[in-house]
Amino acid sequence: MKLFSDQRGQTTIVIALGIFTLCGMAGLAADVGTLFRVKRILQTAADAGAIAAAAEARYGDDNAAALAIATLNGVTNGSNGYTVTESITASGYRVVASQSAPTFFMKVFGLNSMSVSATAVANNGPASGCIYALDPSGVDIGMTGSGSLNLPDCGIVINSASSNALNVTGSGSITAESVGIVGNYKVTGSGTISPHPVTGIAPAADPLAYISAPAWTSSSCLSDPHFTGSTSHSIGPTISGGTVCYNGLNNTGSGSLTLQPGVYVINGSMSSTGSGSISGTGVTVYLAPPNGSLSLTGSGSLTISAPTTGAYNGILFYEDRTDTNIMKVTGSGSSNLQGIFYAPNAALNLTGSSGTAINADLVVHALSMTGSGNFGNYSSINPNEPLTSPTLVQ
Repeated sequence: MKLFSDQRGQTTIVIALGIFTLCGMAGLAADVGTLFRVKRILQTAADAGAIAAAAEARYGDDNAAALAIATLNGVTNGSNGYTVTESITASGYRVVASQSAPTFFMKVFGLNSMSVSATAVANNGPASGCIYALDPSGVDIGMTGSGSLNLPDCGIVINSASSNALNVTGSGSITAESVGIVGNYKVTGSGTISPHPVTGIAPAADPLAYISAPAWTSSSCLSDPHFTGSTSHSIGPTISGGTVCYNGLNNTGSGSLTLQPGVYVINGSMSSTGSGSISGTGVTVYLAPPNGSLSLTGSGSLTISAPTTGAYNGILFYEDRTDTNIMKVTGSGSSNLQGIFYAPNAALNLTGSSGTAINADLVVHALSMTGSGNFGNYSSINPNEPLTSPTLVQ
């Protein structure tokens, strides 16, 4: 009986069991912490891969981009137990990154490894910027007069490193979601910029560099249908939405000109200097090199909108990347222009009078705005426009 009532050594047993339990808990915590770290690494790689896939989708290399960016984030498909897959789903570009991660203390329970995975889905939505001025020097955006740039849900990106890269003179106003400038800005007069620009940003690349020029040959171009007088005319492709080429297109009369839906390749100059109006729906004007130019400076109204589907969805005026001829557009009276002005190596001069409404996105070398017209972003008209940026949706 004395043997069973002897309590000596109990503390040693309890302490031993406690130490064993604590060691097990510490080991479990260490393994779980390691697995959480693996999860974070995989999630970072999946997120980056999905965004890269969405960004490169227009170039057809979404899968290669996803795998390459995952590698840059430390997760290489087929190496160190990693598996990275990319697929296109209804929600967007889906990337799954996984690894059979080894355990340490869990091995005592027969668990030598644990499968860890992370999933991300990205898709393209409206771009954060809707005005891109790409000239690396000089005044990239100059605004004179009492007009307004009203872009509350998108931003302005200015590549110039100049001290007056954005130059506002007069009583005009700029309202944007953001204004980013490589260099600096200057305001003279009562004009306003909201919010205050962020200076010293990195230069932006051409966001529409993937868009190809239309195929055309000079031998297929029709002669310039120079319109004078007061007669109304309607021109365009023989098939609605097709392509037609003109060796210039000039309107100096007072009659109205209707552009049928389609792509207009202008091998020369497109100009309007009279009082006649120009209208068209689903129109893309491509100014071909080396002499393509645009000068719509007449007093007649301009009511032209870009197509909302097809290869040139959203593109209203497209000056070839090798051209540097200034694009000049004057909106008079009840003018209404809708679409993207794309001239990465040419300046755009926009002049608007009261009543002019321009809903456009701009990717131009430089921009000069004069007058009292109102300017809004194009995505409010066409949410499926091509000027997009990738965003995580899952």
